[in-house]
Amino acid sequence: MKNKQDLTAPETLPAPSAVLHTSELLHWTGLLCEQRYHPAGEYVFPAFSAHLICLYQGTPSLLEQVRNGHIHNSMVPHAGIQIVPAGTESTWRHRAGADNLHLHLSAELIHQVAIDLNRNRIELLNHFSLQDPRIEHICLALLAELREGGPSGRLYSEGLAIALAAHVISSYSSAPRPLPEHRKGLPPHLLRHVISVIEDRLSEDLGLVDLASEVGLSQSHFASLFRQSTGLSPHHYLVQRRLERAQSLLRSTNLAIDEIALMVGFYDQSHLTRHMRRLLGFTPKYVREYLS
Repeated sequence: MKNKQDLTAPETLPAPSAVLHTSELLHWTGLLCEQRYHPAGEYVFPAFSAHLICLYQGTPSLLEQVRNGHIHNSMVPHAGIQIVPAGTESTWRHRAGADNLHLHLSAELIHQVAIDLNRNRIELLNHFSLQDPRIEHICLALLAELREGGPSGRLYSEGLAIALAAHVISSYSSAPRPLPEHRKGLPPHLLRHVISVIEDRLSEDLGLVDLASEVGLSQSHFASLFRQSTGLSPHHYLVQRRLERAQSLLRSTNLAIDEIALMVGFYDQSHLTRHMRRLLGFTPKYVREYLS
């Protein structure tokens, strides 16, 4: 366990630790998300090539950590957060069992987002048992998506990863905060191209990397400019277009609702119904029966 591991290779811990959920099979770019249970004991984490953010989900508990040869003891509160920079070996000694959510942000993602924030040289710093509602909110959103099997698609999870990376860089790194840059969104011809790609691939599980590569931008830069151009994140825009396409098909065809759901990119009829009810206030059945 002394060697650096790739982002997609979860660390090996002594039995009977358990990985309850993992995003490894969902292929989220730049992010590995795992819900873990650690019984009381000592755990040695190798010097990962990714940055580790750990959200504690239990009741307040004593935790001793050793990083870079320094011992740190603290009472970890519920939703307490540990930040372990890439390349840092750490030893954790739990006095009691611990439920943790581990988020591994790739060094490449952090570097990419830092450049897009005009912070070319940044170093994430060690942090112990801090509390940050924004990190907690993003972590819990990713955990909910993970537990459900990733139904919202890669654009959603990867967008959250970029938001998390930007916040961590701004709040927990050594680089000073730069002056904000004023941007005007994507150039019209690039915006038209991206929208055309989305329309042509509406049923696919598109990722940020897919759309960003179409216009030659990094994922975080693309996501920021797309929001400035449309007022929506790429994920929210995609969901909106799927719902609009579904309504059109419900009104103009006799296709079964579950078939339409698959055609526009939802997992099944219930997935379509849930999004339509939440965002539009009515169901596919209502569209077909009363709005056609």
